[in-house]
Amino acid sequence: MLLTVRFWLAFMMVLTLGAQAPALELTVLHINDSHSFLDDTAERLLPGGTPVTARLGGWARLARAVEEERDAGRADNRSVALFHAGDAVQGDLYFTRYGGRPEMELLDRLGFEAMVLGNHEFDRGGAFLARMLGFARLPVLGANVDASGVPELAGRITPFVVLDFNGESVGVVGLSLRDTPVLSSPGPGLSFSDEAAAARSAVAELERAGVNKIILLTHVGLARDMELAATVPGVDLIVGGHSHSLLGDAEALAGLGLTADNAYPVLVAGPDGDPVYVVTAWKWARVLGRFDVSFDKSGRITAAQGRPLLLVGDVFEASGADGERETLTGRAREDILALVNRNPAAAVVPADAQIDAFLKPYRDGVAAMRQETVGRASADLPHIRVPDMDVTGRGLHGGSLIAPLVARSMLERLAATGGPADMALINAGSVRHGLEQGGITVGMIHTMLPFGNTIVVVELTGAQVVRALENGVGRGGGAFPYVSGMRFKADMNRPEGSRISDVALVGVGGAAIPLDPARTYRVATNAYVARGGDGYAVMQEASNATDTGFVDALVFLGFVAGTKVLDPPTTTGVTYIPVR
Repeated sequence: MLLTVRFWLAFMMVLTLGAQAPALELTVLHINDSHSFLDDTAERLLPGGTPVTARLGGWARLARAVEEERDAGRADNRSVALFHAGDAVQGDLYFTRYGGRPEMELLDRLGFEAMVLGNHEFDRGGAFLARMLGFARLPVLGANVDASGVPELAGRITPFVVLDFNGESVGVVGLSLRDTPVLSSPGPGLSFSDEAAAARSAVAELERAGVNKIILLTHVGLARDMELAATVPGVDLIVGGHSHSLLGDAEALAGLGLTADNAYPVLVAGPDGDPVYVVTAWKWARVLGRFDVSFDKSGRITAAQGRPLLLVGDVFEASGADGERETLTGRAREDILALVNRNPAAAVVPADAQIDAFLKPYRDGVAAMRQETVGRASADLPHIRVPDMDVTGRGLHGGSLIAPLVARSMLERLAATGGPADMALINAGSVRHGLEQGGITVGMIHTMLPFGNTIVVVELTGAQVVRALENGVGRGGGAFPYVSGMRFKADMNRPEGSRISDVALVGVGGAAIPLDPARTYRVATNAYVARGGDGYAVMQEASNATDTGFVDALVFLGFVAGTKVLDPPTTTGVTYIPVR
C-alpha cells in the first residue's frame, strides 16, 4: 500500500534523529524506455504559460548530465551507479537501420552498471538478441527469463549482479515482463516466469550470500512495481520501466505544461512495514532519474531523496504571426531559458561533444535511409480530417483514404506479435498529410506520422467505444475518428449522444458483427488518444491499458514495405451524414 505523508514524515524524523554515519551513500541514476531515440525529440512545453516547442533528451545531452552527476558525486564522496530499465531499442530509425548496435555501444560508453531486458529487446527473437548484446559488455539481467533454449544467449543473461561500492555490496536483480511473449516476438527457446516468484528467489539467494542492500531493476510497469514493493521482502529500491510513467513534483512539471503520473519516488509499505522506494524516468532518455540513498551497515536505509531531471536543449520554436514555426532568438529565447532553468524539474543541458561525434556516422546513415523508397501508392491517398472533399474537389464522403490504412497497419502489427486487438481507432490529427500516387519513401512516412505516437491497447466496453466515437465526430477536426476492423455511421443531424449508429466489427471477409454494448473489446489506438487527448476522456476509463512501445510511423513503414503497393481502401468504415 502507498505510505501516507504523515507516516513518511514521521519515518524520516526517526531516521534523522537516530542516524549514524552511513556505511554507503549511493546516487542511483537511471533511464528506461529509450527506444532507439538517440537524438533529441520535440515536445511542446508551456514554461511560464508560453507555448514553445523544445528539444528534449538525446544521448549526447544525457552523457553530459551523467558526467556532471558523477563529478558531483566525487566532490561529495558519494558512489554513483547508472542503470537502464529496459527497452533500449525499437522505436526510431536507428534500430531499423543498425539493429541495435549504436544503442548497445552507448550503454558501455556512458558506463551503465547494468540493464534489464525489456519486452522490445526480444522483438526479433533470441538469436538476434544475442548478436545485438555482442556489441555491449555490461551485465544484462533477467531473473525470470529462461534462455536455455537459445544457445547463442548462453551465459549472457544473469539473474542478478552484485556491485561493490567502497567495500559495500549492492545486489541488483533484473525482472522482465512476464507478458513478453504477448507483447513481443521472442520465439522458441525463451520463456518468462512470474516476476514476484523470481524476485523472492533471487533476493533470498543474495541474502544468503550476505548482501543486505538490494535493488530490483525491472521492466514491468509502475503498477506492477508497486505490487512487487508491497509483496517481496528484502527489497530497498525498485528502478523500473515499461509504463513510460512521468514521476516528479506535480507543481513543477505543471509549470512546464507536463502532467506528473505520480510523485518521485513513489513510497510503498513493504511486507516488513518499512518503505520501499519506486522510481522510473518517463521515456526516450528525456529524463535522467536521480535517487540519493544512504545505508547503514545492516542494510537499512537511513536517508533518501530524489529528483528526476528533464533534459532540455537551448533551441526553442514558437508559432509566428503567419502561423509558421520560427526559432526564438534574443530576449524571447533568454526568457524561456531562464524559465526552464528556474524550474526544479528541468535543466538546459548542453550536448557532450564526444558522444555527438560518435553518433555522426550513424546519424548520416539514418538521414540517407529517409530517402529510400519502400513501396508505392497505386493512386492518390488523400487525407482530410472530416469526411467531405479534398483540395481538388474530389468527394471523400467516407473521409481520409490514408488514415484507415494507418489504423489497419496497427491491427496487423498487433496480430503478428501475438497480442491482437478487435479494432483500431485513431484521431485524424495524428496523420498530417496523405500520399500521392507513386513512390513512398521512409521520409514521407515520418513526416506523415511525425509525433512518435506509440500504439496503446485499451480495453473498453462496446458502450464506451460508442462514446469515444461520439466524442470524435462531435469535436470534429483533428479529433475525428478513423478506424479499422469496424464500421460506424455518424448522422450529424441527430442530437448529441445519439449521432452514432450501425457500429459493428468487420472481419477480413467483410462480415459484420454488431457491437455488444456490454462486451469488453481490445481497442488499438495511439498514445495521444489513450491518455485522453482530443477529448477522448473515455479512454482513461479503460479497464486495462497496455503501451506496446511500437511507434506508429515504424509500424506503418513495415506495413508499406510488406505490402509493396498501397491501394485505396474499398471502404473507410465511416458513413458520414453532414448537417443539412
